Amino acid sequence: MNQVYISPKIILRVMFAVIFISITAVANDKSAPPIGEEEKAWAEVENENYIRDWLICGEFPNPPHADQEYYDHSPPCIGLETDYLAEHDGEINIQPVAGMSHKRPDGTTAAWFEYASPRDAIDFIEIFEERSIINSVAYAYANIEAKTAGQAILVLGSDDGVRIWLNGEQVHDHLIARPVRKDEDTVPVSLKKGTNRLLVKVEQGAGGWGLVLRVLGKEGGLALKAREDLRRRLSRFQFCELGPTRNRGYMVSPGRFPEIGWQDPQLVERLIGQFPLSVRWFNNDLEEVQSPEAPGRYLAYVEGKSPTGLFIRRGLTVYCRPDDWRPWRTPINAYIESPFMQDIDSEALSENRETIASSTGAILRDALLNEESGAILMSFLDEMKPTGEPSTPAETPKILNNDRHLALKMKLLGMADKAESLQLPKQVDQKTPELKKGSEKDAAMKDGTVERLHQVCKNWYEETELPFVTLIARRGVVFYHEAFGENLEGKVALDQSFYLASITKAITGMMFAQLIEQGIAEIDDPVGKFLPEFPTEGDKAITFRHCFTHTTGLEGHYRWGGVHNPWLDNVIFNGLDYLELEKNHQYNGMGYDLAGKAMEMATGKSIMRLIYENFFDPLGLTNSTIDDLGTATRGSAEDVAKIGQLLLNKGTYGDQMFFSAETFEELLPTQLSAYFPEINAEWGIGLTWMRERHPQAGKDDFPADETLLSKNTIGHGAASGSILRVDLDNELVVVQVRDNYGETYQKHLVQFLKTIDEAVQ
Repeated sequence: MNQVYISPKIILRVMFAVIFISITAVANDKSAPPIGEEEKAWAEVENENYIRDWLICGEFPNPPHADQEYYDHSPPCIGLETDYLAEHDGEINIQPVAGMSHKRPDGTTAAWFEYASPRDAIDFIEIFEERSIINSVAYAYANIEAKTAGQAILVLGSDDGVRIWLNGEQVHDHLIARPVRKDEDTVPVSLKKGTNRLLVKVEQGAGGWGLVLRVLGKEGGLALKAREDLRRRLSRFQFCELGPTRNRGYMVSPGRFPEIGWQDPQLVERLIGQFPLSVRWFNNDLEEVQSPEAPGRYLAYVEGKSPTGLFIRRGLTVYCRPDDWRPWRTPINAYIESPFMQDIDSEALSENRETIASSTGAILRDALLNEESGAILMSFLDEMKPTGEPSTPAETPKILNNDRHLALKMKLLGMADKAESLQLPKQVDQKTPELKKGSEKDAAMKDGTVERLHQVCKNWYEETELPFVTLIARRGVVFYHEAFGENLEGKVALDQSFYLASITKAITGMMFAQLIEQGIAEIDDPVGKFLPEFPTEGDKAITFRHCFTHTTGLEGHYRWGGVHNPWLDNVIFNGLDYLELEKNHQYNGMGYDLAGKAMEMATGKSIMRLIYENFFDPLGLTNSTIDDLGTATRGSAEDVAKIGQLLLNKGTYGDQMFFSAETFEELLPTQLSAYFPEINAEWGIGLTWMRERHPQAGKDDFPADETLLSKNTIGHGAASGSILRVDLDNELVVVQVRDNYGETYQKHLVQFLKTIDEAVQ
């Protein structure tokens, strides 16, 4: 009987992966937006362009309800539900003119004024730059002229919640916080002949605040429908998967490869048509073979061309078992090292140890037989050789499988000799600060800072009961490093790894900086320079800057297998027709994964291996793992702080230069309108400004734009609540690693940053 010990973390990751993939597939199987019934008469709209000329009035207060924290911006807040226009016929009947004014609750007034936007989207933060703009609402008014009465489509995007009235009738209500995105909401409306009164109310919680809107008649409406139909059709196809057919799995017998086909061929036919697939097989030495004769890893390369002109490339791994091994006949016991649920009774677990091991083993056996991940694991086991050394984080089944598929991909595309090896960080004579332990005095912080931080973090943990580790360093001196809480193994250790979520994007940006530094790639290079299918010019030429600044038109994280899909770039290319570059700033991780596929081809090294060997290892990150380029990194507070210190040192850590100060400047957030005129946002290469508004901003003697820490604080946010903030002016690295936000996160974050801010001498 075979016995296998499985970490509960692995089981949880598998469970979460299955759930995540299922949710993602459902979320992306959307119906077409409602755009009216075509048998009804369409209104003839005089101008179908995005509205740029508005009457604006604001801003008005939008505090949370009494049962909400001040920091809870979940709409609807009070302002969205309050009619601030009541003294002039109210939101339903108002017909504003420039100069008409309305009283705010504090006795001040807000007057309507004409505003011509320099771009399609209006930016209320830009408009109200001299006033406080957190927890606010504003109004925008325009007249829509129609030559004939009939149906039309109101198309918009907003940040955050929005409420709309047309000719006195409320026609739309969206109450979820979000960024501005063109054409996100489509609302069927009826226009009357002549002038139609359009009033829009937009809610601001925090972050961006804007609106983009147009009204479409028949021509624009049908064009929108066609575009959305194309998006829906291609997007659904991108989620279609290939695999062994006729109930054959990924573990094969010697002498016969499985047939490869679409898992849902009827759906593929409906979406893009019926077409043949060509399958070529390669052994682990990348020699093309007709059948699996020896046990081991085999790679399938699949290609085909649809009637619609899509060229499809996919890759799969199967494992050929030894002829005398019948895994379905072999009982496997897989023992769980420790309970992965806190409410499992340890005594009951011990009593049922053998039963659980047998059940878990049966699950493992099924995965080995029927899942590609099973074939990848079996191939890894088959190829293992003793080295006398502990395994490294880069030597995993996934990464070794990625290595082989990348080598095959470069061979098939004729690019094996075109890659440039990325060199390790070079040694420099002038050393920069490395993290070292010291006192608050050594770090030039005020007396009592450590005790105040301890109390703030202690209160934070006691209120939320969510564990975390905090580390703060100034000028390279770690003067505060403390863990709070417990996990399944007991008290949280200082070196415990937590979920870093989108801080991963900063890591990916810094990895790319090494390619810039060594002249392998430039930020405005098209990815088509390294991925032959992609165009290198024209309105579909995706660049690295597009990928890193969320301007590709891509959505989501970890889709289509992420960077572990050997032909992810082809999957993205299959949807290129529906991508609109430079139209929206749409936060996503897929642009980072696409950049990663281009980095692989540029360097000839799989991206995960590249990060471990050229970034994590040289920087001494001993408690970090990475599984995607937009999310899915785990790391300890000290590891994240080393990344922060590397940023503070502008690319150098100790005597190792990962990238120069000049390259560091290219990573910093900048106004994207300088590159993409329609996008009014500041973003960097994996970095953003981390400007937390001071709670006293605009009050007493504090300027309206006062922040906690300096305005030159960079880093990246995280869905887990983990913190990486690097204050370039005050030479501070602020880190907290955790797995969850908790309900009162924002309140505690502000108190935490305020304590640090007030302690800087």
